[in-house]
Amino acid sequence: MTNPRQNRHRSPLIPILLLIVLLLGALVGWMLYILWGDSQQVFHDVTVELGQQTLDIRDFLTEKGKPSRASFVTDPNTIDLSTVGQTTVTLKHGVKTYVVSLTVEDTTPPEVVFLPEYTVALPDDLPQAGALVESVKDFSQVRTYYSQDPSVPGDYSDTTVTVVVEDTSGNAVEGSCVLHFTGWLKETCTLELGQELTPEMVLLDPQKDAPFLKDTKDIGATLGEHVLTVDTGGATAQCTVTVKDTTPPTLTVQSVRRFPGDSVAVTDFVTSATDLSGEPEVYLTGELPDMKKQGTYTVTIEAKDSSGNVTQQEATLWVSKNLSAPVISGASADIRVTVNSNPDFLKGVTAKDDIDPKCEITVDTSTLDLSKPGTYYITYSSTDSSGNVGTCKRKVIVVEG
Repeated sequence: MTNPRQNRHRSPLIPILLLIVLLLGALVGWMLYILWGDSQQVFHDVTVELGQQTLDIRDFLTEKGKPSRASFVTDPNTIDLSTVGQTTVTLKHGVKTYVVSLTVEDTTPPEVVFLPEYTVALPDDLPQAGALVESVKDFSQVRTYYSQDPSVPGDYSDTTVTVVVEDTSGNAVEGSCVLHFTGWLKETCTLELGQELTPEMVLLDPQKDAPFLKDTKDIGATLGEHVLTVDTGGATAQCTVTVKDTTPPTLTVQSVRRFPGDSVAVTDFVTSATDLSGEPEVYLTGELPDMKKQGTYTVTIEAKDSSGNVTQQEATLWVSKNLSAPVISGASADIRVTVNSNPDFLKGVTAKDDIDPKCEITVDTSTLDLSKPGTYYITYSSTDSSGNVGTCKRKVIVVEG
């Protein structure tokens, strides 16, 4: 007969043993699953684009990999993503480590903003291609160049050029820019009144571009600003020509003799006054002397043109009762001298004046050549204290000794 107490003592052990067996089975199954899972292809090689900032573990996982069990062994912060190339990355999945390949490539062309147009000042020469690019964005170094070297058209017409921006991986972007040429005709030019405009004054290359200039001869005839427009057929340019007058008038004066009490005006002293801008203003500076008093006076005459340029000359005013010039005697007969002699041309020559008791005589021999035979003329002159001048010519014959 069974003992009821014994049955009650053995019954709790069986469930416990069964539970332990189940737990051990589950543990063994889980470990087998983990080992089987880690033996699968859980990671793959990865290629990223140059410029990517960070790496994500999920980028390396296959469909069999579990993000929760995957981690970096290689510190991702030490991986250089700014340089094209290939490197290895060590990863871990569960208890197993793997080594995969990481490739950084550059397949993205640069982001470029090209200038639509550019003005070229010819004295500065043609621009570098980079000057036609407003901005560039790329994760590598770039170089900028013309697809074909530009040149300046013979008629300076607008030219469209193609600019290429290429990164170190060969990714390239092309853009167009229109070149406007200026500077072949200078912007400004200054002429003196009456001066003729020449190609050298306004053209960078006068020998080449002189035929483009037309109807420029009269520009310098009028004061002020003139706009010179030059049309080459391909381009039109303008130059502001300023005509100035910095040249003073031409003024010629003469001395004047008057009796005491007579009147005198500025026009009596002026023999001519001219200027390219027109007839200049002529006037005396200061006051005229007392015309009732005899004497020799110096007066100053000025001529001023419309631009304010002034010419000043001095003239002599004689106020005197003596208006007769000295009379020279003893010089009417021809004189014969020998080559290389030293004759006294004043011998026997006198001057007589109705007022001055003695007047000095001078002789002008500037046209006489005593070194060779010939017929010459010398001039005698004598001036009294009132400024009256008497003159006399005399023939001189130079002969061989």
